[in-house]
Amino acid sequence: CPACDQPVEHIEGEVAWYCVNTACKAQLIRNVEHFVSRGAMDIVGLGTKIVEQLAVEGLISDVADLYTLEREALLVLEGFAEKKADNLLEAIAASKDQTLYRLLTALGIRGVGGSIAGDLTSHYPDLDALAQAHTEDLESIEGIGPNIAEAIVDWFIRPVNQEVLAKLRAVGVWPVVEISVIDTSSLLLDGLTFVVTGTLTNFTRKEISELIQSHGGKVTGSVSKKTDFLIAGEKAGSKLSKAQSLGVPVISEEEL
Repeated sequence: CPACDQPVEHIEGEVAWYCVNTACKAQLIRNVEHFVSRGAMDIVGLGTKIVEQLAVEGLISDVADLYTLEREALLVLEGFAEKKADNLLEAIAASKDQTLYRLLTALGIRGVGGSIAGDLTSHYPDLDALAQAHTEDLESIEGIGPNIAEAIVDWFIRPVNQEVLAKLRAVGVWPVVEISVIDTSSLLLDGLTFVVTGTLTNFTRKEISELIQSHGGKVTGSVSKKTDFLIAGEKAGSKLSKAQSLGVPVISEEEL
C-alpha cells in the first residue's frame, strides 16, 4: 500500500487490489466512521467532524484508540466543552457491551456485512476462534463463498490487524457468545434456509431472523438454489427476481 507499506490483497478473479490494514492512515477516518456507525458499534455523538478532529490531532491511529481517549485531550479540541466530552466518553464506554455480531460488522472485513457477521457468530464464539478458522471451514457456512472466506482469513493473519485486536481485548472490547448444541428434531423450521428482502410490516429484519432461527431455520443474505423460501416485503428487488427465476417459493410475513 502506498500509504502504509503493508501488503495488499488481491482475490483471484477480481480486478481490484485492497489494503486490508485496519490502521492504514489513508483509510483511518473512513474506517473509524464505519466502526462507530449505527449498524456497527453505534457510538452516539461520534460524527465525521469529530472523527476528523481526532485523526488530525493524532489522538487515534486505529479504531481501538477510541477506548483510551482522555477527557483532558478532548477538552482542548475546538467545539468541546465538559458536557460534550463526558457524553462522548460515556457513549464510547457503553459500546464495550456491544455484541460480537456488531463488532464483527464494525471491523470492516471485506465482504463481512451484517448478514455474514450473524452467520459467523453462530459458528464462532469469539474473535479468537474465528481467527483460527481455515478457508474450508468458512466455506462450509451457507452464504460464504471462497472470496469472502479468503478475505476473512487474510484479515486475521495480518500482524497490524492482530495488534488492533490485542488493543481491543486489553480495553475490554471482546464480546463472547454462548454457542449451545440443541435438539432440533422438534423445531418446525429445522433444515430450512430463508432469505428476507423488501420492507417488512410487522417485524424488523433482525426480529424476523431471530424468529426463524429460534425455530431451527437458517437465514442467509443471498438467494441460491439451496434457498427454501424467500420472505418478500414491500419494494422487494433483485432478490425477488432471482428467486422467481430459480423457482424458489416466495412467501409473505403472514404466510411465514
